[in-house]
Amino acid sequence: MLLVMVGGLVIHHYVSKEEAPPRAFTELEFAGADTDHTGSCYSLSTVLVANRTTGGAARTWTKPRDGAWSLMLDAVTEGYGGPVRVFQKFTFEKGGNQVRLVDVEAAKGMKTGIKENVDELLEMPNALHSTPVDRCLSPGAAGYLFVPRR
Repeated sequence: MLLVMVGGLVIHHYVSKEEAPPRAFTELEFAGADTDHTGSCYSLSTVLVANRTTGGAARTWTKPRDGAWSLMLDAVTEGYGGPVRVFQKFTFEKGGNQVRLVDVEAAKGMKTGIKENVDELLEMPNALHSTPVDRCLSPGAAGYLFVPRR
């Protein structure tokens, strides 16, 4: 009987494990929203942590296709007429040695444009002077909206 219970727990653990992108994906440099996809000087993981995407919203990763991952941030807030669902779904795709934001879905009234979302996602790592990727550690390094430390 104990063997059946332990076996059931092991199966449940592997079946219910949350899907998430590998570290090799999240550590790639996040690309800017310009046509050249200039690197932002921040890894995707740094951008997400700086924007507190691990906070109060439910976070779910899905893999829509090879080389791409979608992050759904879903929360319920109190509105004037009662509870309101607020969500954003960002789809990131690997392109060379970068990760690009390729699609945004969001609740009514929220921004869905790629450029405006990339620009907004990069505000916090710049404001916090987050640690840049290796290529941007040297003086004079440049990146999309990157604000080097003084």
